[in-house]
Amino acid sequence: MNRKQRRAMRKEMGKENTEKLSQKIFQFEQLPEMCLTCEKSFDKTNRDMVESWTVIVREKNDSTVRLYCPDCWAKAQEIVDIYIKQQEKK
Repeated sequence: MNRKQRRAMRKEMGKENTEKLSQKIFQFEQLPEMCLTCEKSFDKTNRDMVESWTVIVREKNDSTVRLYCPDCWAKAQEIVDIYIKQQEKK
């Protein structure tokens, strides 16, 4: 994004929103190239992959970006659901 584009966007959206958008664009560039658990490759240019894969950003640390494929994310959700049910029984 060049200087002219940033100025126009800042004027239209406001400084705070512009900075948030710029940060999100930077984080998109930081996406890993594969799933964190199964190491299935990820293509940033494939729209279906971009829409179906799950991205987790930890901003408290050093803005860690983690990427999960739909299969691994579904398995993780099942494990969390089982854990929550077990905790409720106790």
